[in-house]
Amino acid sequence: MKKIACIGDSITWGFTIINRRKHSYPALLQQRLGPDYEVRNFGYNDASARFDADTPYVKKAAYKKSLDWNPDVVLLMLGTNDTKKRNWDPEIFRRDYRKIVESYLELPSKPRVILIAPIQVFQPLQLPILGLYSDTMENGVRPAIREIASDMGLELIDLKDLFTDSSYMKDGVHPQREGARMLEEAIFTGLKANI
Repeated sequence: MKKIACIGDSITWGFTIINRRKHSYPALLQQRLGPDYEVRNFGYNDASARFDADTPYVKKAAYKKSLDWNPDVVLLMLGTNDTKKRNWDPEIFRRDYRKIVESYLELPSKPRVILIAPIQVFQPLQLPILGLYSDTMENGVRPAIREIASDMGLELIDLKDLFTDSSYMKDGVHPQREGARMLEEAIFTGLKANI
């Protein structure tokens, strides 16, 4: 059985999705792939790639559990919460994101690591306190992830154009049920090349 670890923040976890255990993108990916694969959701709400951010992914149990699981495939989608003003520093982001990638590449399973440039952040309508910035995503996070994928010779799934507005998001950030289905479909398309 091939093990697929979905690493990320609240978008991976399934925040705002009713019955996320059935309708988050990792759950939908499991349903699509069937019994020959085990897909686990290691998303953590508010997680950032940066090690000294307000909620660093590497300091959460989800990160350690994902490493201990020793997956065959890693789908890594972090960066949305790094767009917060208090979290954003381009050089620190690149350094820490790269370290996270390396921690998976060094696992005994030698997993296939696929980097995912996150979906666009739209002006939050109901959660302005989130403080996420679309210009930082577009001009900072996404180019940094593209650069890291290129430098490290890794596959990249760029979700920039998946959503053109916030129609599938209750708050301008988190896809709801139909948005999660679209997210899973885009990620599956990138994954299936060598599955």
